[in-house]
Amino acid sequence: MTESNEKLRERINIAAYYLTQKKHPYDTLCWMLAERQLYFQQNFQPPEKNLIKKKAAEIFFSTPPYDILCWLISEFDIILKIKRP
Repeated sequence: MTESNEKLRERINIAAYYLTQKKHPYDTLCWMLAERQLYFQQNFQPPEKNLIKKKAAEIFFSTPPYDILCWLISEFDIILKIKRP
């Protein structure tokens, strides 16, 4: 059974709120997002550190807002919990 989009969005919003409360440095959030994006792109295989570093730099220099980084990280985390292979 899958969650409705509204419930899923609510879970992501709550997770993102709690992530923002941890006040991670901006570059740490970029690293976290890069790890998750690459993990999904590589069929749930842990990415190499050099790939994460490159992707994190791309994210950092594209300067997404702090709250957007938190939301995207939370989105990956929630989806991973639902669809773990």
